[in-house]
Amino acid sequence: MFTHRVNNRPSEALLFAMNLRCLPLCVIAAPLAAACLPAHAIDSIPLDQLQPGLWKVERKIEKLDLNPVEYETRNTEYCASPRKEISRVLSITNLLCKTEDSKVGDNRYKVHATCRLPGIRGENTTVITIVSPTEYTAEVDTIGTKFGEKQHRKEMITAKRAGDCQS
Repeated sequence: MFTHRVNNRPSEALLFAMNLRCLPLCVIAAPLAAACLPAHAIDSIPLDQLQPGLWKVERKIEKLDLNPVEYETRNTEYCASPRKEISRVLSITNLLCKTEDSKVGDNRYKVHATCRLPGIRGENTTVITIVSPTEYTAEVDTIGTKFGEKQHRKEMITAKRAGDCQS
């Protein structure tokens, strides 16, 4: 487990959204290794419900393609509006992936992305739940190949607003 603090940048905080982090596509698409949602998908998710401020994010990752399966927990912080940070990161990956989004329940939104680049192919399904104005979660399932090598990751992401940003 490690902790990484980021001021006014999403780094891994966005990773509540589409996380193809384990596939190098995101390394190519965005150095923050985030997700593959188009702007209209972001518009359909009411991220404005989430209050700006200091957000603490915990990511529990299962690397299912490894034998034995590996588990990792990452803790990060960011200080900003979740909507602004997510939109900024996704603007690059939006160009590379085909996406579909839908509402699957009260405050629950599913986004499915398919990304195909030379040597790299992947699909990602993320279910985002806006728990309250100060908390969101995401269940992420990413499967694909990197130059013929299978990659499969599942993540449970929990983000909680921890207070106001300090200048």
